[in-house]
Amino acid sequence: MLRFLSSLFTGTAERSGGVDEALLEKAIDRVVVGTDPRIRALGDYQKRLREPVGQAVSHVIGLVDALPPPVAISPRAFSEDSGIRAFFVSTEHLRKVLGGFSTVRDYLTDLAELPPDDIFGLLTMAREERNVFGMELDGDNLRRDVMQVSVNFRNHRYLGPTGNELDTRRELKIRAFDFLIEKTLERITGERGKRLELDQQRHLLQQKLDAMKAGQWGLGMMLIDNEGQRPSLAKLEEKINLIDAELGQFHSDKLGLEESLAYVVDTLGQPSAWLAAREIHLRLDYRGIKLADSSAAPAREITLTELFSSTGECRTILLGRIARADIPEPPDIWNAAKSYL
Repeated sequence: MLRFLSSLFTGTAERSGGVDEALLEKAIDRVVVGTDPRIRALGDYQKRLREPVGQAVSHVIGLVDALPPPVAISPRAFSEDSGIRAFFVSTEHLRKVLGGFSTVRDYLTDLAELPPDDIFGLLTMAREERNVFGMELDGDNLRRDVMQVSVNFRNHRYLGPTGNELDTRRELKIRAFDFLIEKTLERITGERGKRLELDQQRHLLQQKLDAMKAGQWGLGMMLIDNEGQRPSLAKLEEKINLIDAELGQFHSDKLGLEESLAYVVDTLGQPSAWLAAREIHLRLDYRGIKLADSSAAPAREITLTELFSSTGECRTILLGRIARADIPEPPDIWNAAKSYL
């Protein structure tokens, strides 16, 4: 979203140790446009947004700058790097994944100059752990049907492809900042929807209650022998009272400007609650089975970086470098069809 303001996170702002004034102004404008543009009607909105937006900007800069240097993602690296070997099933799988990155294809297609030898970007994957039954050596004895944990990686994506590391890191900072904006917008939209939904529920329940009080419930009630299944007036009234109590907390069924601004301040003022990174340490055997620290079985030690949010999103990430020569050419469907015919 919001692909304008391409100069965000450029210039001296990233090297000064603080948030540059020009960067802060652009970031505030980006937040307002991306959430609730009506906030501009509040005369002091820029002053009130300076601190939370500055915190969000500093957070995403620190988050991206803390990523380790790019790692080669290639068939050769598969045989040499235990981390790369954990992310892909085989070299054939790796080549297939590289050939399926639409972001890389689009980047190369849109280039006005000669394509770079290496394409930098952020590899993201979903880590999946499943309980499986397997075999395990216990001294000289082979135990069968042992409960084990298999670790797999799927849904590979490649974000922010560029021709150099600096541009990719800058692109990732923009994406991280936009992610915080999206989370703010989700909260604002969710609150609006919640109020409208409550109002609709109250309307429907009130209609039902009015019909019951008027004795016009229809034939359905006459055909029910079990008195206990009949809707209770008291329970319906209780539901309506609960909804009225919740609706009574609001001035209206619409979110006001002050309330929208409050959600923006609250979300961006706590950026680590919505987007953060952590290290995960794993010991895996050659099959991708997770081993305990106390296990004496041969294992490869892997340290992963996970990006996560309090809303439940979680992805394993790796700053990568893909040689253009390692990217398979897309299949020629036309020639394949002619050969088949």
